Amino acid sequence: MSQSQYMISDTEHLDEMGMEQGPVVITRWVSFTVAEEIYALNVLDVQEVLRAAEITPIPGAHPAIRGIINLRGNVVTILDARTIFTLPEKTFDEESRIMVVELRSGEVAGIVVDSVAEVIALDEDTVNTARRGSSDENASHILGVVPQVNESGAEKLIILIDLKGLSDLAEK
Repeated sequence: MSQSQYMISDTEHLDEMGMEQGPVVITRWVSFTVAEEIYALNVLDVQEVLRAAEITPIPGAHPAIRGIINLRGNVVTILDARTIFTLPEKTFDEESRIMVVELRSGEVAGIVVDSVAEVIALDEDTVNTARRGSSDENASHILGVVPQVNESGAEKLIILIDLKGLSDLAEK
């Protein structure tokens, strides 16, 4: 079991015969916003969150690549979440962050997002259901969508991001 997963005993819910259900595997995700939508990446994929950095543009790079930064002596490619999700551009502001993530290829990249919210816990069954429900080939970076109820009782949708899709983009 990985660090982002832990098991809890589901003693609150009983099946129809009054028997206790098995343990529930929980995964943790870092939620962030882009254009008022809520997205999430697995917490194990996120290395750190930066407030700002000087981004050097790369001529001729893919439009989603904003440029590169020097992060403690390492060159890190910076992707723009708004371009990846085909949303209008936005200038970097006080809430904007760069999420430094490890891609499936082992490379490290940064993703510019509008804001980073919190770490959330999701039942692995819910995540697996979201995976099965996502079949849009044009959204290779979308793992699925999970409904969550916020503090005020309103339902919100959280879009789970698949780093494999982002890995393919960063390597172009």
